[in-house]
Amino acid sequence: MPEHHAHETTANGAEPVNETVAFEAQDVSVSGVERVGLGLAIVVLIVLAVAAGMFHFLTREQPLGTPEIAAGMRAGEHPLPPQPRLQGLPGDSVPPPEQQREFQAAAAAELHSYGWVDGQQSVAHIPIEDAMDQLVKNGLPQAAPPQTAAAAQTEPQAKPQASAAKGKKAQ
Repeated sequence: MPEHHAHETTANGAEPVNETVAFEAQDVSVSGVERVGLGLAIVVLIVLAVAAGMFHFLTREQPLGTPEIAAGMRAGEHPLPPQPRLQGLPGDSVPPPEQQREFQAAAAAELHSYGWVDGQQSVAHIPIEDAMDQLVKNGLPQAAPPQTAAAAQTEPQAKPQASAAKGKKAQ
């Protein structure tokens, strides 16, 4: 085992000395840190100048207040897309809250009225209250079970055999 010596003192006895503990002989170079910081600041300023120049170059192509929809076309020259349109397009004069109220009123009117869904197929819609009353009274409609191919083949053959058997007994 290595011997552990208590803090030995120097000849004059002022400071404890331990041979296993060391310290830096020189401090950090202040001028080196300043040079790195100055270089970093210069690089940041160059990047900001390049970004500002590109921003200025790219924004001067399109004048403010006249957004272009496609290359070479102004908003007034472009035909509007079919309904439903996004809100805020040029030519959309109805504000969004009013559009929402109109949509809700139309939906409520359809829910509470009679009308045709498909007149050619004789499919109609009824008010929601009447539909709920019919469901409470009659329940959900039941679909007829699908007839399997095996059952469809055996059923027609069974009838002629049964009638033939009856005919033999009658004779």
